[in-house]
Amino acid sequence: MFATEEGWIFTVLGDVHPPKRIWSYLKYVPGPGPWRAADGRTYTRVFTTYTVRELLSIMDEIRARRPEYLYYDPVVGNEVIAPPVDAVIEYWSTSIGLRRMSDRVEEGRASRLEQEAIGFVRWLESHAGLKRNDFGVTGSLLLGIHHDRSDIDLVVYGRRNLMRALEALRTAGEPVKPGAGQRLVETLRAIYRMPATDARSLAARVVHKGLFGSTHYSVFGVRDQPMHGYGDYQYVGKGIVEVEVEITDSSESLFTPSIYRVEEKVLGIERIMSYHMVLAGLFEPGDRLRVRAKLEEVKGPRGEALQLVLGSYEAVGSEQIKLLG
Repeated sequence: MFATEEGWIFTVLGDVHPPKRIWSYLKYVPGPGPWRAADGRTYTRVFTTYTVRELLSIMDEIRARRPEYLYYDPVVGNEVIAPPVDAVIEYWSTSIGLRRMSDRVEEGRASRLEQEAIGFVRWLESHAGLKRNDFGVTGSLLLGIHHDRSDIDLVVYGRRNLMRALEALRTAGEPVKPGAGQRLVETLRAIYRMPATDARSLAARVVHKGLFGSTHYSVFGVRDQPMHGYGDYQYVGKGIVEVEVEITDSSESLFTPSIYRVEEKVLGIERIMSYHMVLAGLFEPGDRLRVRAKLEEVKGPRGEALQLVLGSYEAVGSEQIKLLG
């Protein structure tokens, strides 16, 4: 996460960025709200529903006040939020943030939520066989602006470590209660027009979100290394399609962007890609889906491939996901 001179706080998106710019989204701005820094400054969260409609509205606000924070990215063929590196006045590292929080707990200077967060990390260390430096903290806890109802948002470094953490959560008992709850059900129904029974079934299998004691948690992954270099691949929109796919691999679904490998027999689509992380960790190998989404051609060093993009500008309001079995 990083801040600009206006006090705007952005969350970094993924690990591939244009030269001297940072793909991101605007999350907090100075204003009234329960998020309070140590110096007394308060913040308003501007990204609340994490929908494409909301993102486009935020981009309009940025365009009116700081148009240089937007960037037409020729690689993806769209305008994105990507402030220049020289606009950054402060940044927060997830690993350093966790280390400093651990120190405050040891010194008796931590808040209740910080103590609970370290308790959750210790639980994962014990049950997943991981070390403290396998984790990082993000969100309002990283920024030090959290309040009593804030979540514990953790990241795990590396695919193998993430898989071990997920397995521990999958078999957990008290004080861990995995599950995404009604909010995810409502989001899937509203954005992707998913039948209620499908949405409830998917929410019930989620383990990367849930409760630690009475506090909500989330666990996402950070890749061992960037997927590729910027510009190695070119993405070309090919319209909106409705197809049936079968999930063949979900091991990259809890990283940013979320990626599912699929088999699709008509067009030869190879994967689903999404920056809308509400879809992360939902689908499993063997799931069959009917999906309406943007189709992209991916041009790279090994030739061309097709992917579906969920959470695109072009398909906003018309995307759909239905479980077929």
